[in-house]
Amino acid sequence: MTFTIRMDQCPDGSWGVLVANLPGCYSWGETREAAARYVVEAIEGVIEVGREFGRGLPDWVMNASPDEPIEIIVGPDLTLEEVLNDSI
Repeated sequence: MTFTIRMDQCPDGSWGVLVANLPGCYSWGETREAAARYVVEAIEGVIEVGREFGRGLPDWVMNASPDEPIEIIVGPDLTLEEVLNDSI
């Protein structure tokens, strides 16, 4: 499964991450590398809970194999509106 993320540096130097095609999935880290690592854990958690309760996930995620590896792509020009509207 491939997820598109938006990474923004916060005023304190940490990094916030939004997962564009997985509603409600966010993460952060003190460094860009940590944020990228933690967002994979956040994605895994959102998928696990969504599958357990049978809701809240896009169909393409629900229908994917539980063993399918997670890949992330940093979207270079994502706007917050595109992320929130899942229009990418």
